Amino acid sequence: MARIIFQPNNLTHDVEDGARLIEVCDELDVSLSFGCTEGTCGVCELTVVRGMENLSRLTEEEKDYLLEEDLENGMRLGCQIKVRKGEVVLTWKGNRAK
Repeated sequence: MARIIFQPNNLTHDVEDGARLIEVCDELDVSLSFGCTEGTCGVCELTVVRGMENLSRLTEEEKDYLLEEDLENGMRLGCQIKVRKGEVVLTWKGNRAK
């Protein structure tokens, strides 16, 4: 089992290894919003505070959308992430419109 800590919502949730973040968020009451769900709009930008090694590799969509400095600072697109194992701590900017 993997564990996701959603800092803005002060919520911890255990998930199956390999779970897609977008599906987990659909089941929970978290304030992370999703737009296109294909990695092109950036609505679901987030920062991995801890546990980057426990996530799926960067997708081509993320490489195309995010700046190099964003990637170096731990930014990812939530719609592209799978939580492979272990613990992951995520944060994002305040509430966004849905």
